[in-house]
Amino acid sequence: MHTTVGRTATVGLVCALAGAAFTIPSGQAAAADEITVDKVVVNGGKPVVVGTHAVVKFPIAVTASHASGVYQANATLFSPSYAVVYTDGGQLLDCAETKPTTTCTGSYTVDPIKVFTQDSSPAGTWKVHLHVDAWEDTYENQDKYTFKLLRAARLTANATPEPVKKGKTITVKGTLTRADWGTDTYVGFKGQPVKLQFRKRGASTYTTIKTVTSGSGGAVTATATASSDGYYRFAFAGTGTTSAVKASGDFVDVR
Repeated sequence: MHTTVGRTATVGLVCALAGAAFTIPSGQAAAADEITVDKVVVNGGKPVVVGTHAVVKFPIAVTASHASGVYQANATLFSPSYAVVYTDGGQLLDCAETKPTTTCTGSYTVDPIKVFTQDSSPAGTWKVHLHVDAWEDTYENQDKYTFKLLRAARLTANATPEPVKKGKTITVKGTLTRADWGTDTYVGFKGQPVKLQFRKRGASTYTTIKTVTSGSGGAVTATATASSDGYYRFAFAGTGTTSAVKASGDFVDVR
């Protein structure tokens, strides 16, 4: 039987995050008399993205197995800077009454104004401290399951001139910013690779023309040669602490 630690029925408060799915590698299954945690999925497997003011709510699903039946589970979230987020209402996860395999679900709510009060250090890879109880065993792990909780990014794009003659130069300007949880504002993100992309009128996909680097204040500038009517946009792939983002396409009429 696994080591049992003091439980708490409290699980409450939340932080901004971006989710991920976790599956135990083959060959590491627990012994037959131990609880097996099959997977832990936060936010449907996607990163949790948090801005400066909007409240973010996201789910968790823990699938575990034991012959005696799993009857309760508790999952507390910890940031890289040890910010703590508990389940909504301080409740245990809701476990289905099935055996040997059970799925336990719950949700978290993140209000960046209330939760991230100092700075943006909570962004990045979060850990799920998991506690699962079966009628004849207890499981606890603090390091195996992780997910991403990221600072929201914003990106704009404005192409000029409009209209433009074929063969002439088009200049696209924009700004890359990201949420600063210390000031509750969006600030420029300098030194990041940003792709200039184009979608021809009538097409469904964008093609990358070139990659440029954001400058002071997150300013982004790129040029292209006008060839046909279409949409120009910037795209940012994100980092380990900041979400990916694509600007809305700006249409240019080529004459």
